[in-house]
Amino acid sequence: MKHSFTKHELLKRGWSIRIKLKLPLLMLLLLTFQVSFVNAFQSSNQVTGVVTSDFDGLPIPGVVVLVKGTTQGSVTDIDGKYSIQVPGTESVLVFSLIGFESQEITVGNQSQINVILAESESLLDEVVVVGYGEQKKLNLTGSVETIKFDDAVNQPVTNSAQLMYGKFSGVQLTQATGLPGADGSSIIIRGIGTFGGTNPLVVIDNIQYEGLAEFNNLAPSDIESISVLKDASASAIYGARGANGVLVVTTKKGTKGKFSVDYNNYFGVQQVTVIPEYLDAVNYATLRNERDLNVNGPNAALRFSEADIEAIRNGTNPDQFSNTKWSTIALRNAPIENHYLSFSGGTDRTTFRLSLGYLNQEAVVNGKFKSDRYNLGINLSIKPNEWLTISNVTNAYWSKFVGPSGGASAITGETGIINQFQRSSPVVPVYYSNGELAVVDGAYQNVNFSYPINNVLLTGTFGDYSNDNINISERIGLSAQIAKGLVFETSGSAIINFANISNFRPTLITRDWEGNIVGQNDLNDLNNNLNFNYRLLNENILRYNFTIDKSHNLGFMLGHSVIYDKVDGFAGSLQGFPSDAIQEFDGGGVLNPSVSGGANEEAWQSFFARVNYNFQEKYLFEANVRRDGSSKFGPTNRYGTFPSLSAGWNIAREEFLNTSKTLTELKIRASWGISGNDRIGNYIFEQSYNSGLDYQLGQDVIVPAVALTSLSNPLITWETIEQFDIGVDASFFSNKLNLTADYFNRTSSDILYTNFPIPNTIGVTNLAAQNAAGMENKGFELSLGYRENIGKAKFNVSANVTRMADNKVTDLGPGGEETIGGNTIIRIGVPFNSYFGYQVERIFQTQEEIDNAPKQFGSNLTAPGDFQYADISGPEGVPDGVVDAMDRTVIGNPFPRWIYGINANMQLSGFDLNIVFQGVGNIDRLLNSNGQLPMPDERNNALSYWIDRWTPENPSEVLPRLGGVNNTVTSTFYIQDMSYLRLRNIELGYTIPNTISKKVLLQKARIFVSGQNLLTFTKVENFDPERQRGGNTDQTTPLYKVISAGINIKF
Repeated sequence: MKHSFTKHELLKRGWSIRIKLKLPLLMLLLLTFQVSFVNAFQSSNQVTGVVTSDFDGLPIPGVVVLVKGTTQGSVTDIDGKYSIQVPGTESVLVFSLIGFESQEITVGNQSQINVILAESESLLDEVVVVGYGEQKKLNLTGSVETIKFDDAVNQPVTNSAQLMYGKFSGVQLTQATGLPGADGSSIIIRGIGTFGGTNPLVVIDNIQYEGLAEFNNLAPSDIESISVLKDASASAIYGARGANGVLVVTTKKGTKGKFSVDYNNYFGVQQVTVIPEYLDAVNYATLRNERDLNVNGPNAALRFSEADIEAIRNGTNPDQFSNTKWSTIALRNAPIENHYLSFSGGTDRTTFRLSLGYLNQEAVVNGKFKSDRYNLGINLSIKPNEWLTISNVTNAYWSKFVGPSGGASAITGETGIINQFQRSSPVVPVYYSNGELAVVDGAYQNVNFSYPINNVLLTGTFGDYSNDNINISERIGLSAQIAKGLVFETSGSAIINFANISNFRPTLITRDWEGNIVGQNDLNDLNNNLNFNYRLLNENILRYNFTIDKSHNLGFMLGHSVIYDKVDGFAGSLQGFPSDAIQEFDGGGVLNPSVSGGANEEAWQSFFARVNYNFQEKYLFEANVRRDGSSKFGPTNRYGTFPSLSAGWNIAREEFLNTSKTLTELKIRASWGISGNDRIGNYIFEQSYNSGLDYQLGQDVIVPAVALTSLSNPLITWETIEQFDIGVDASFFSNKLNLTADYFNRTSSDILYTNFPIPNTIGVTNLAAQNAAGMENKGFELSLGYRENIGKAKFNVSANVTRMADNKVTDLGPGGEETIGGNTIIRIGVPFNSYFGYQVERIFQTQEEIDNAPKQFGSNLTAPGDFQYADISGPEGVPDGVVDAMDRTVIGNPFPRWIYGINANMQLSGFDLNIVFQGVGNIDRLLNSNGQLPMPDERNNALSYWIDRWTPENPSEVLPRLGGVNNTVTSTFYIQDMSYLRLRNIELGYTIPNTISKKVLLQKARIFVSGQNLLTFTKVENFDPERQRGGNTDQTTPLYKVISAGINIKF
């Protein structure tokens, strides 16, 4: 069919065709333009920049950069740099970091936004680590103190506990010895609450440890924070494990951003804080003769003639009559060095941190004594998706201590190096003229002979001792967000400890100055000990947090925990090796072989829960409960339940205080709770039998035998500590001035005790411990802090003080008897293990005074110059005219009444200064084991003050005569007040300007000098006042002060 169109129709048709062809083309062009525009817009709205501090101009890593109203964000890297995509020009970026004021900036047409953040005075968002989690300090209802370590730790500390000195109220730290590798400090929180162990529970990265070894051996620069949980509401979540308080330690983690490398070191010199002064050789010889006359009468044979003393004075016969100061011979300045290297970085999904540490410390005692420690830390976090996080933490160390035969015992104890200060005669030379170490003086063959000495230089180098200790702690955790606010966490941890000790004592011959044999030991011996311990821990936790009506904030936690411990070890010894160069069991030793060994297991299972509630962060409430099961108890009492309650009121949030320009924050809080304690011996609830009681039948037959010598206690149960705390937290002037005050009362009951009368008819010699005793501790804590910026200077000053009421034993149970342990006593109404002895009233000056005084220990030999002791009691409980054992009384308190610390730091123009003072007050120690006695025996020297002893020509009213009668019994004369205030640390550093350090590819470079224990203010002479409770503490390795210098470098 043919069609014909008019011109008009053709034009119309063609136009229509053109229109239909152009519409798709136009749409395509518009789409292309739109895509190009969007791409261009997106490219132009990628915002980058650098965030720095307004105080020092340095970049700030870890600042969170968020697009306001969204979850889209970024984090600044180690250089303070960030990069973020924003939806449009109207987007608002929020820059925030704890410790700094947040800033909001509208993007507009900017593609680069550099931000300067001001340091914040607000504490509202400060977060503290608590048991099984974190809490805003604002909402905290328990008594918790935290210190944080943002930068490298440069204090020349050899163990992490030393970082705590002066920083916490209510915490007593005591370094008992200066021996490398064993110089960790003990930690007592708010007094002792048990007759047994006093160590707090230590939790490092959610791994629970028994004892302080792992904490003390943690590399200090690995630590991010240390929190002390002091009251029951804070520690009850750990149940029986938290009875002595809890230390919660977190280590540093990797952060998203640029890969960074940190290197820190210091090199230092250690020096003994106090060197005691003893009588020199002339005075020793003179007073030794005087002592012998006092003891043995006017016709006594004297040890040193006038010619001998003149030879000492003139130095004419140094081989036999020298003048040696053994304290300076035994002690020395010793080097110490520390190196620390870390690598860290991360992405949106993965962060990591790897650290390596090395500490080398030689002893301040001359000899082979040296300790090396190697540290490894790994912290890894992986987020494979939005709801799952996998974490891994490794903290490991290898410590190696070497020394002469005996190891630490070569220094301590009766024959140890430190006791040779008094035990070795100063008349003996260090070396004879023939070059051999000396052991006798010229009087050693007299009728009144002198004794051979243990030459301190020989003791320090004789034989070989080594102790290798390898500890690996590993934790793998999973955290899954099941729903909004609902999180499930599970983790598995293992602590593995391996220790190998080898001690070899070679043969020995000692001679006099002419080569004559003085002593000889032809039998060498080797002792080896091997111990393998491990702990397995599994914890499962469910958390749910939500808010109702933007006012009611609730948090719930349910948890389950199981712990299994095993300790296994054995020891062997062998004598008679053909050569002193052979120090292995297969080296030919044939005499007196001996082996021993043992193992024990412990297990715990726990269920725990926590509820938190606050209304608009104004009214606060928390409840905890834990039910613990322990293998240390029988089936009847295997489980114990330990609850706690606490509440707080943020008064400053009330409307009537909103307008206050002085008061920034004010919170009152109170808590109550019960903790248990199962740190007792194993298997007390089960009847055991004593082996090794073999007997001989006839002349040749040995019959193996066991016997029941101690009765079990199948009803043994948990010790219980009930604690009440009321506290106030306040801040003033925009948080520039901060105050925290607490009153606490801790009451312990059902403490295990063993001193009960045993009828002879039972046929046993010991009773298992009974839940019978009680104890009370209470006190007041106050902490004050002030911080301020003045121009370019920034400073922070804080102080804390604790006033402890006297620790008091309140109960010993029905039939429980006082326990007198030599110099101490456990008695109701007085501090636990108080010093127990006689009260010195005066020194007798005349025979008439002696005749009119109570009879002293029934002795007729008491003479002028001897102590007169107080007649306090007798058989009827009243003075009876006789001084004897019934007149002993409490003469000293081993616990401080005051604990205090002062901290100050300042920054100005790149310089920084940090100062820490720490001290204790009204604390007693018994010192009577290293020169304090008036020459009681045939060999010991005395401290130099004995030059002023009582004599007829010098009738002293302070010091008794030498020798004498009953002048060495434990008495108030030997109790010393060990109060002190110590400059624990001072550090001066300088950070090289960033413009210079970047030229050599360094992010940060700092140099510093530091000192530890440089000054001590105390009344104590001759010995350092910081020392542990107990006897013979003046025979341990002296404490040291350190002067060091080092660098901190960040690449």
